[in-house]
Amino acid sequence: MSFSLYLHYPFCRNRCSYCGFFHEPYDKETEREFFGALLIETELAAEQYMPAEGEIESIYIGGGTPSLASPGWFERWLDRVHSLFSVRADIEMSFECNPEDSSLELLKALKRIGVTRPTFGVQTFDRKLLRTFGREHTATDSHRSAYLGHALGFKTFGVDFLFGLPSHGSKELSKDLDELVDLAPPHISFYPLTVADGTEFQGKVSSGVMKMPDESQSLALYRGGLEFFLSQGYERYEVCSFARPGHECKHDLAYWLGADYLGLGPSAHSFMLTQHSVNVPDVREYITALTKRVRPLMKDESGVEQRMIETIRYGLRTRDGIDRAKFASRFGQPLEERLVRDQYDLFVQSGHLIPDRGSIRLSDDGLLVADRIAERLVK
Repeated sequence: MSFSLYLHYPFCRNRCSYCGFFHEPYDKETEREFFGALLIETELAAEQYMPAEGEIESIYIGGGTPSLASPGWFERWLDRVHSLFSVRADIEMSFECNPEDSSLELLKALKRIGVTRPTFGVQTFDRKLLRTFGREHTATDSHRSAYLGHALGFKTFGVDFLFGLPSHGSKELSKDLDELVDLAPPHISFYPLTVADGTEFQGKVSSGVMKMPDESQSLALYRGGLEFFLSQGYERYEVCSFARPGHECKHDLAYWLGADYLGLGPSAHSFMLTQHSVNVPDVREYITALTKRVRPLMKDESGVEQRMIETIRYGLRTRDGIDRAKFASRFGQPLEERLVRDQYDLFVQSGHLIPDRGSIRLSDDGLLVADRIAERLVK
């Protein structure tokens, strides 16, 4: 057995108008207390799961904005992880960076402490939209980040990019993508902009200040990006994930395909030993609980049932689909028992769903509407 480890660093310098992820304003003293609590949470998790869960095969440090923090904090935490858990010698370690933070000094320090895969939140090169979204970086920052990713010899690195932006049609996207591939990132995450509940951006869309593309326009933009990336030598291994051969994100694949994962930090989710859990989405509550050596968990009863559904839905979004034998081994139940039979037969007959060498996967056309298919297919 093996599992993946996720750390949620909960602080941001400012709030991006579209972001729905949990974060709190940066405060130096609170950050110090957070890392102290994190060390305790790491110890408690090791007591609970080792050695039953085996070794850690990937680590992902996200947020929030982890590139705000001194790498020394993460080095101290990683030392604790290595002392308490079994960690693969060739582990993939991802680290989210804002382009404005991605200096030579920071990236050299991250490489020294074991990061193998920085990811840069470029999103767009459009200066006006970056300001509108509350992003603090510029196109120059994004170019510098990619240059340093290559120059410092990281095993791989990724760039996060958005499409379906307000007033940003095919012409604007094409210009953005030309500039993006000039940076030659080994991995590109190509996400549609979503309107998250409770965000400033949602308010602007609801009031009509900003207009989002409709579903057909968004699909056309995605198709354009897909064709362009394929023409540039990238492979689509998940609906929104493109990589040069050998540069797929192992951590994401493990999550999508139903592997166990341990989440540390406020709001982090875990699925370990068939149990789902989630940490409180509040930094102060998180610190207070761990000061008393109590894991800061919220009650959750979704368990293995919800994880099976997630595995099917996310697995269908991947190029290789869902391995029947691995699914049955992990969940103790045949994949077919979780599928609506008449819908399964319908999608096979239409060519959208392909039973293939012990797995089921979607065709290229099926991947364009993967989420819709999953809604109808999964019990």
